[in-house]
Amino acid sequence: MKNIIRIIIRNFTRKPLTNLINLLGLAISMTLVIVLSVYSYNELTTDNFHVNKDRVYLYGISDDRIYTPGILKENIDLKVPEVASVVRTSGTWGTPVFQVEGRDPVTSNLVFADSGFFSLFTYSFIEGYPESALNEPMSVVITDKLAFKLFGDRQASGNIIKLNNRYNLVVSAVIREPEANSCLSFSALTSIETRKIVQNEPGEYTEWGWRDFQTFVLLRKGASPEAAAGKILALFPEDTRQDFKNTGLTSLRKIYFSRFMLYGSNYLVSGDRKKVLILVMVAFLVLVIALINFINISSSQWQEKIRQTGIKKIVGARRSMILFEILGESFIFFLAALILAVELVNISAPWIRFHTGIHFNQVLVYSPGFILISVSVITVLSVLFSIIPALKISSSGAVDNLRKTLQAGKADFSFNSLFVTVQFIIATVLIAFTLLVQKQVRFGSRNLGFNQENIIGIIMTEQLDQKKDVLNNLLREMPEINEVTFTQYFPGRDISQWGAQMELNGVKKQLNFYTFSADAPLFRLMGLRLAAGRFYSEELPSDKGKVVVNETFLREQGITNPVGSRITMGTRNYEVAGVVKDFHFQPLTKPVSSLVIRNDSHASVCLAGLKGGDYRSLNASLGKIRKIASELSPSFPVEVSFFDQAVYEMYKSESRFRWIFSLMAGSAILICCLGILAMSLFVCQRRIREIGIRKVNGAKVSEILVMLNIDFVKWVALAFLISIPADFFVMQKWLQNFAYRTDIGVWIFALSGLLASGIALITVSWQSWHAATRNPVETLRYE
Repeated sequence: MKNIIRIIIRNFTRKPLTNLINLLGLAISMTLVIVLSVYSYNELTTDNFHVNKDRVYLYGISDDRIYTPGILKENIDLKVPEVASVVRTSGTWGTPVFQVEGRDPVTSNLVFADSGFFSLFTYSFIEGYPESALNEPMSVVITDKLAFKLFGDRQASGNIIKLNNRYNLVVSAVIREPEANSCLSFSALTSIETRKIVQNEPGEYTEWGWRDFQTFVLLRKGASPEAAAGKILALFPEDTRQDFKNTGLTSLRKIYFSRFMLYGSNYLVSGDRKKVLILVMVAFLVLVIALINFINISSSQWQEKIRQTGIKKIVGARRSMILFEILGESFIFFLAALILAVELVNISAPWIRFHTGIHFNQVLVYSPGFILISVSVITVLSVLFSIIPALKISSSGAVDNLRKTLQAGKADFSFNSLFVTVQFIIATVLIAFTLLVQKQVRFGSRNLGFNQENIIGIIMTEQLDQKKDVLNNLLREMPEINEVTFTQYFPGRDISQWGAQMELNGVKKQLNFYTFSADAPLFRLMGLRLAAGRFYSEELPSDKGKVVVNETFLREQGITNPVGSRITMGTRNYEVAGVVKDFHFQPLTKPVSSLVIRNDSHASVCLAGLKGGDYRSLNASLGKIRKIASELSPSFPVEVSFFDQAVYEMYKSESRFRWIFSLMAGSAILICCLGILAMSLFVCQRRIREIGIRKVNGAKVSEILVMLNIDFVKWVALAFLISIPADFFVMQKWLQNFAYRTDIGVWIFALSGLLASGIALITVSWQSWHAATRNPVETLRYE
C-alpha cells in the first residue's frame, strides 16, 4: 500500500493541474451527492422513529381537506373495534405567546391533543412521564428548546407558564425535540380539556357539522385500514357523509408527502416527494459529469502508465500486482475525493441551509452506516471505471509497453468526444431548467391580480385586537400612510373554507367556498376590480353584513346574477353586494377557487398602504409602524412585514427550488469546464509539435486557435441540439404542477445554449491561446 501511495504522489506531481482538476471535479460532485442524499434520506424516512409508525393512521385527507368533527372520537371508541386508540389534535387560532415571570415573552406553536397522544407517538422524555403528561387540564408539555428559552438551565416541570398573558399552564413534562424529520411540528402540547377552557366553542364536541380537529387512530395488530375506514365513514350522519366519501385512513409514514391544508396553525408539515426525487436525479447527473471527467482525464494519462508498466514487467512485476496497483491507485484517488467532499460539506452546510432551505442532519455523515455505504460506493466506482484500462495495460507485453504500441487511437478519442457531449447535454438541460424555474417564480409573484407594492402588514395580537380603533387612528395620523384596512387575508396564511346555504330565487343551494373578512378599504388598497354590483362601503352602516363574491364563485355555482341573494353561514346571514374579478389569493399551484369576502369585524391582520418612496423611506415607515404597534401590544411580540415580502414567502418553496437548481447548474458547468480544460490540455500536449510545425510554415495564431477549438465547439453545439427535446420534456412535466403557468420561451433554449457554449469556449481558448502563442523553437528544438 505504501508503494501505491508513493506512485500516486509521484504521478500527481508530474501533472498536477490535470490531476487537481480531476480531484476537484469528483469532490464537488460528491459534496452535492452527500448533501442531497442525506437530505433525501431525512425526507423519505420521515416519522420512522415512532414505534407505532405502521399502525398509526390519520383520517380525513381528501381533496386538501383534513378536518374532522370532534364528536367522531367518542363514536370510534364505541363502535369501531379495529381501533385501539383515538387522538384528536388541533392548532391554535393565532400565534401563542408564552411568558415566564421575569423573562421576555416567547412566541411558539402550541398543539392541543387528547391525553393518549404519547401512546401513538414516540418522544423521548427528559422530565415527567408520557402516561400522565396530558391527564390534567391546564398542564403543558414543552420541548427542551422551548424550555431553555423560558427557564434557561433551571428545571421546567412544575413551573408555571403564562399563555397569551391570560392563562396559567403548569409544565408537566419536557420532551427532547426529535432530530429526525416528522410531519408533526410543535414546541408545546396541551390537552383537549385545556382547549375547552382557552378556546371555548361547545359545538366543536357535539355537532357533526363543526370540523376543527385532525383525528389520528392506532389500529389493533392485524386490523385492516380499509375495513376500519369503512366503519368510520358509516358513523357519519347521512347529510354529512357525502363530504367524506373519498376519505380514508392515511398511514403516518405517508402523511408528510400528502396534500392538505391547515388554517391558522401549521403544526402538520408536508413535503414534496417529486422535488426530492428530482434532486436525487440531478445529483446523480452531476456525479455522472464528474465520472466522465475521471474517464477522460485517466484515459489521457494511459500512455504514461503503459511505459511505467513496461519497465515494471522487465524487472519482474506480475500481472496481478500491476492490476492491483492500478485499481488501488484509482480507489485511493476516489477516497481522497470523498474525504475532501466531507470537508466541503462541513464548510458549505450553513451557506446551503441559508440559500436553499435544505436542512440535513450532519451527524449522519459520520455515522457508521453512511461511512460503510460511502466506502462501498467509491470502491465499486473506482473498480468499475478502472478495470478495463487496468486489464488492457496489465495483460499487454513488456516490449509493446516500452515501444508504446498499445495506444489509445482514434476510437478512444471519439469516446472522449462522446463523453464531453453527454456532459454538456446534462449541463445545458440544467441551465435551461433553472431559467424556467426563475421565470415561473417571477410569473407567480407578478401576475396575481392585485396590488402588492408599498403595503405593510401587522399581524394582530390579542392586545392590538382590543385596541383596534386606537391603532387605526394612530396609523391614519402618519402622513406617509394613505390607507388602513383590517382583514383576515395575508399572503401565505391559510384561508378558512366554509360550507353554507345560499337562497337564490327561492331555491336553496349547498355551497363550499373559501372566505375571509375585510373592511371596505381593502378593495382600494389591493386594487381589486369590480365585475358586477358594487363593493360594500364603510360609509353605509347598512353594508355591515354584506359580502362580495368572486367570478369563480358564479361559475362553480352556476349563478348569473347573485347580487341581492343571501348566504346563510350557521346563525349568520349575509347579502351579496357585488362580484370582484378573480385574483390569486392562493399560490399559482392551485386554481382560483370560490371566494366570499365578508364585511364583519373579525381581523387577524392590519394592512397599511404607503404613499411610496425609496427603499430608505419605506424602511423608516416600517420602523415607525412597528414602534406604534409594539407600544400598543407590550405583552405580545408584534410581527410587521411588507406585503410583497409575504407574497415572496408564499413562493418560498419554488424560490428555494430555483436556488437549488442554480447551485446544481453552476456545479455542473464548473465540473464540465474543469473536464474540458483538462481535455484541451491533453489535446494541446498531443499536438504541440504539429502546432510548432504549422507556425514555422506561417500559420497565424487565429488559425491555430480555430484548429484547436473547432472540435470542442462541435461537441457543445451537438450537445445543445440534443438537449432541446430533453429540455422541453422536463419543462413541460414540471409546469404541470402549476394551475397557472408561464410559457416556455425560445429564448430559454437559446440563452442556455449560449451560456454553455460561451463558457466552454472561454475555458478552451485560454489553453489554446497559451499553446498557439508559444515559441515554436521550444517545441521543435529536440526534433
